[in-house]
Amino acid sequence: MASVPDKLKRLIHNLNDDFTGKTIVLSVPSILGSIIYAALTAWAAAISRSLWLGFMTAFYVVTVLMSISVLGSAGISAVYHGKRFTRANNYKRFCIRMIIFDIFFGLTILYFHFHGIHKDYPGYTIYLSALYVFIKVYFAVVNMYRAHKTKSYTTIALRQINAIKALVSLLILQNALLSRFGNPNTDFTRNFNSVSGAFAFLFILLMSTYGLIVVMKERA
Repeated sequence: MASVPDKLKRLIHNLNDDFTGKTIVLSVPSILGSIIYAALTAWAAAISRSLWLGFMTAFYVVTVLMSISVLGSAGISAVYHGKRFTRANNYKRFCIRMIIFDIFFGLTILYFHFHGIHKDYPGYTIYLSALYVFIKVYFAVVNMYRAHKTKSYTTIALRQINAIKALVSLLILQNALLSRFGNPNTDFTRNFNSVSGAFAFLFILLMSTYGLIVVMKERA
């Protein structure tokens, strides 16, 4: 009979070979880390009275809820084998939610482009954001390609959410840097944030639309 350490080693080995399983398992600590980050940015938004940071934090919280929803749908699919909760239908609903999310995200970017409401942030926000963004962007880029190779809708959805988190946290960091070390009310700052926000909007739109087209073709 294998000992507990041997079973643990075997489990770790199997997870290393199973990218889908590893993605699902690591999603739990990732969600906890995202909640902590969102709490810190919400605190910074309240202290600095930054409407921009408040909205970005709200969008970040929505991505956390989307991660929980994807994991919940995957769990239902594993237990309940009805047509409504097939992996393809789950992913279709996820892509539609992403598009709705992106519409509100784009409208928010447009609003701040014309109103330019930005404020200076507490110094620690920059350093916390910089560390978190570096980690998030690195893993989002590395794992996105691997996720598509698995052809697992749950894995792809979770990695796409991580990519959105990376983009939102990048916008938080960018605006913090521009506000801290420059003039947040200049046309340059406003336009720079708007261009970056527009890129994030288009990336999310293309990602969600492509995913919806792929899953609709498969179901046809």
